[in-house]
Amino acid sequence: MDRNEFTCYLQSQPIVNSHSHHLPDKDQYSLALEAVLRNSYVNWCGTPIPSANSKEDIATWLDAVRTRSYFVWLEKAIMDLYGIEEHLDVESWITYDKAIRCSHQNKDWHIRLLREKCAYKAIVLDTFWSPGEDNGHPDLFKPAYRINSFFYGYNQTAKDHNGNNIQVMYNRDITDIDEYTDFIYQVIRDKKQAESVALKCALAYDRTLAFGETGKEQAQRAMVKDADAVDIKYFQDYVFDCVCKTAAELNIPIQIHTGLGLMTGSNAMQLQPLIARNPRTAFLLMHGSYPWISDITGLAHAYSNVWADLCWLPLISPAAAHRLLHELIDVCDANRVIWGCDTWTSEESYGARLAFLNVLSRVLCERVEAGLMREHDARRYAKAIMHDNAARVFGI
Repeated sequence: MDRNEFTCYLQSQPIVNSHSHHLPDKDQYSLALEAVLRNSYVNWCGTPIPSANSKEDIATWLDAVRTRSYFVWLEKAIMDLYGIEEHLDVESWITYDKAIRCSHQNKDWHIRLLREKCAYKAIVLDTFWSPGEDNGHPDLFKPAYRINSFFYGYNQTAKDHNGNNIQVMYNRDITDIDEYTDFIYQVIRDKKQAESVALKCALAYDRTLAFGETGKEQAQRAMVKDADAVDIKYFQDYVFDCVCKTAAELNIPIQIHTGLGLMTGSNAMQLQPLIARNPRTAFLLMHGSYPWISDITGLAHAYSNVWADLCWLPLISPAAAHRLLHELIDVCDANRVIWGCDTWTSEESYGARLAFLNVLSRVLCERVEAGLMREHDARRYAKAIMHDNAARVFGI
C-alpha cells in the first residue's frame, strides 16, 4: 500500500474529535503567535515563552524546545495553515506573528480552520472553566461535563484543582450522603438532557485513580465532621461508584484522564477494580495512560466496556502512540478506539491532527505490508477510529 496515497485518503476523511478544550470565541479573536504558544503544550515544557522584544530570549527558547514533539507539530501546523516556508526562528518570528494576528481578525477564522482544514464534523468539548458549555456553537461542539467537583462536595470549602465544588456551584448545603448522591444523579440527568454527551473525570491531577469499594456509612463520615484523608478517599470512592451506576442508567460514557497528571497512581491499571464493578458503564480511558501505555491494551483486552482514547498521545510522543496503536489492533475490537486533539486553539488542533494521521498512516501501512491486515480493512479501521466509533459512543 502506497503510504503517500493512503495519507491523502486519510486527510480527506471527516473526523469526530473526542476531546478538546477549545477556547471561547472572545479568546480566539486576539490570538497572535505568543498567545498561541502560551495556550499550547509547548508552554508545558518548563521554559517560559519568550517575548518578541528579545531576540536573545527567542533563540534560547527555540534551542530548548525545538526537538520536543509539542513544538514540532505546532510548527508544522502553523507553516501549513499560513503558507510559511521558513521554520520558526529569530528572523521569521514576526512573519509567524503577523500571519496569525491578521487571520484572527476574521472572527470566523478559528471555526473555519476546525471545519475546513481539520474536517471535524463534531468536537467533544471540555470547558473545565465553565463545565458543560458548547462555546455558542452547538452544531460543532458537543459538551463533556467535567465531574471533578462532585468529589469535593463533602463540605463547603473543599475545591478541585480547577477551584470548583459542586455544592457551592449549585448553592446547596447537603450533609447526608443519600441526599448528596441523589443530587449528583439530578445534575447528571439534567446535563444529559442539556445535550452533554459525556462525563469527564480529570482526578489524576488531584489524587490517585485507585477507587476502592466503599459503603455509604464510610462515605458519610467526610460530610459530618472535619474530614481526614482517609474519610475523603472513602467519600470520593463511593461517589465515583454512584456516578458510574448513574452513567450506565442514563447511557452516558465517562472519559477518564489516565497517565501523567500527578504521576503517582495515575496509570490506568489503577482503575481495574472500578471497571470490573461497573460492567454496564462505558469507560473512555484517555491519553494512552502515558507512559504506562500497556495498561490500556490490557484493560481493553479484558473488558469490553473499556474504550481507548488516543487523544493527546500523538502530541506527547508519536513513538508511544505508534506502539500503542499496533498493540490495540492486536488485542482490542476495532470499534473501541477513538481520537481527539485535546487542545485550546485551532492551530494546535491542526497540529494534533497532523501528528495523529502520521501515526495512523504509518501503523496501518506497516500492518498491510507485513501481511497482518488487508488494505480494505486498513481503510475500514481508519474510518472507524476517525469518525464512526466516536459518533456511536457519544450518540452524535
